[in-house]
Amino acid sequence: MRAAPTCLVITAEGAIDRQSARGKVPAEVAGRAALRDIPVIALSGTVGERVQAALDVGLDAYASILTRPCTLDEALEEASEFLVCSAEQTMRLLLVGRRLAWQETGTH
Repeated sequence: MRAAPTCLVITAEGAIDRQSARGKVPAEVAGRAALRDIPVIALSGTVGERVQAALDVGLDAYASILTRPCTLDEALEEASEFLVCSAEQTMRLLLVGRRLAWQETGTH
């Protein structure tokens, strides 16, 4: 069975930061996707220092999944809910972008 063509990759990591460029899963995913010109979005618990390093290795965009200030224990306890909400909002933003592109080109 062959995999369907991929036009977008969404990956996740606990933190996107300066270390992301040095072997964390999102960087590896981004590098492989870049070979096929596939954009990559990373969702993370936190966005740390020098996040530009992650963009430099191929991530196209990133977002923190946290929607409110909370303790580490709360973040871990509610990680599933935060991730689902963030993934949904990411997809909604992508759909807005798609609608804008259709308006610009006049096609659907």
